[in-house]
Amino acid sequence: MKQAQAAAGDQDVTIMGGANTIQQYINAGLVDELDIHIADMLLGSGTRLFDNLTIKPTQLEKITADGAPGVVHLKHRITRK
Repeated sequence: MKQAQAAAGDQDVTIMGGANTIQQYINAGLVDELDIHIADMLLGSGTRLFDNLTIKPTQLEKITADGAPGVVHLKHRITRK
């Protein structure tokens, strides 16, 4: 993350990965916004995105919610109390 922030300067850094990766960055307090893309396809089991969070309470403030055939795009800001 430090390398990415140094390279980005004043620009945003995007983290891409699965639930475990995102959980680690949320728990470290390094995530301000979440862009979640949900496809209408069931792949089986997996890790739940909001399990294992250690920072509480945490609220999500909806920024946008858009849909297209086969996918929903959600953008939320993480607000901490």
